[in-house]
Amino acid sequence: MDGVLGKLAELRDRGFQFMNIPDEDGRLDRIMGYRQLRGFVDTILFRSEDDAKAGRMPAVHDSAQPGKAVWLFEGSLAEAIDRLLELPAPGTPSAPTLSGPSAALDLVPANLNPFRIWTAQEGIA
Repeated sequence: MDGVLGKLAELRDRGFQFMNIPDEDGRLDRIMGYRQLRGFVDTILFRSEDDAKAGRMPAVHDSAQPGKAVWLFEGSLAEAIDRLLELPAPGTPSAPTLSGPSAALDLVPANLNPFRIWTAQEGIA
């Protein structure tokens, strides 16, 4: 696999899980990928190959209180994946650990909690 699809497969191979995020009418709006590593959650949220956000934030289990990001990137999907894959693992000397001044409000949509188990009855695949 080449290009962006190959990069997405690499994220999957490194432990990312993906979920579709519908709009108010139930149509696909965005796709979110996430993985938890050593007390942090890496996320990527994208609408198209030109509209992506990636970040790392401390793992929080209360989705009503968004975590403060320790690292953020906004740009193309390919570049967001590359930057996310280059990010040092949590706990290594060069890994970002200090939260910035703003919360990562749109990295995890408010109505979603990646720690919750989704069932088919909820309509999310």
